[in-house]
Amino acid sequence: MAKRESRIDTGKIDTLIGKDTTINGTVIINKGVLKIEGKVEGEIRSEGNVIIGETATLKANITADNVLMGGELHGNIETKGRLEIIPPGKLYGDIKAGALDISEGALFVGTSEMRIPQEQRPIRPISKNTDKKQ
Repeated sequence: MAKRESRIDTGKIDTLIGKDTTINGTVIINKGVLKIEGKVEGEIRSEGNVIIGETATLKANITADNVLMGGELHGNIETKGRLEIIPPGKLYGDIKAGALDISEGALFVGTSEMRIPQEQRPIRPISKNTDKKQ
């Protein structure tokens, strides 16, 4: 199977958690791209993109702009933008994302909720016509 290009910017990696590294706690990234190849237990909060490499194993909840996932995660992901799960990625948890792409060969077990960008939301809620005929 040919590798396909990701829509997520994975160019310059600003922070790397190597495959021989284990972190317990909260990881906060104020900007830039975070790549994880090791183990994280806790929480990841990023104002940028997160890449979960093939050797990564996480028991964590992730909040980020975009997430590209090729490792294993037991936890929830919330993105402002896109979540891509690529082989051999395995996600056991719930998703809230603006866009979701699960490639053939990847695994997702959980629920997903698609986010509507603020500019596309209706001005007011749509309600049923409750006028009574008299």
